[in-house]
Amino acid sequence: MTNRVKPWTVRGSRYLIRARWLTARIDDCVTPAGIDVPYYVQEYPGWVNVVALDKEDHLILVRLYRHALGDISLELPGGCIEEGESPVEAGARELLEETGYGDPMRLTLIASLSPNTSTHANLVHTVLAEGVSLIGVPEDDGVEVLDVERVPYRQALDLAMSGAIMQAAHIASIVMALKVAKKITL
Repeated sequence: MTNRVKPWTVRGSRYLIRARWLTARIDDCVTPAGIDVPYYVQEYPGWVNVVALDKEDHLILVRLYRHALGDISLELPGGCIEEGESPVEAGARELLEETGYGDPMRLTLIASLSPNTSTHANLVHTVLAEGVSLIGVPEDDGVEVLDVERVPYRQALDLAMSGAIMQAAHIASIVMALKVAKKITL
């Protein structure tokens, strides 16, 4: 078996936009076959999805408006990883901020995956938080307004598999975390 796949050469890069939530650049690339390719890359901070199970095996979900979708979305709590934070630290912080749940018996980094290998330069991390309890009040910043929902994990899995949870990375996170938590077998 031969290995025909080789990386491209980047001759230069320039930024098209640098904003808080989106940075886009264009790389001037040359393929191993000598073909010039302008390639657009979106740079985002790393982010974390939290699959939080309480002591009664309910998943903690959030419902919020997503402007790009133009609709209300049912999702996992999560968000951007701040400078100096590990994915696990960010997951614990985001869970508490968005839902009021915290104090997990166990926090585990399940996976670090690419949300889209063809356009995104960041990783999305899945953190499993087991045995969480309601210990606070969710923060409401007026932009991201969230309703917290506590759903039995089997129902949450059904919601993910039926399309009621639409975010692809969240569906993958739910399936992977429930397998690690020994709630499902694959």
